[in-house]
Amino acid sequence: MFTWFLDRLKEPSSWAGLSALALALGLNESEWSAIGNAGAAIAAAVAVVLKERAA
Repeated sequence: MFTWFLDRLKEPSSWAGLSALALALGLNESEWSAIGNAGAAIAAAVAVVLKERAA
């Protein structure tokens, strides 16, 4: 499930869909920026915890 979610985040259409959802919900630029910053913080925390794959 987690791998599926990460794979979807790699697709540009997922980001376009999130942007469209934010517009539909009426989020302004500063709110969308805060959400993006929170997402970046979560991604950074996950990157610290996950083990790298062997080559």
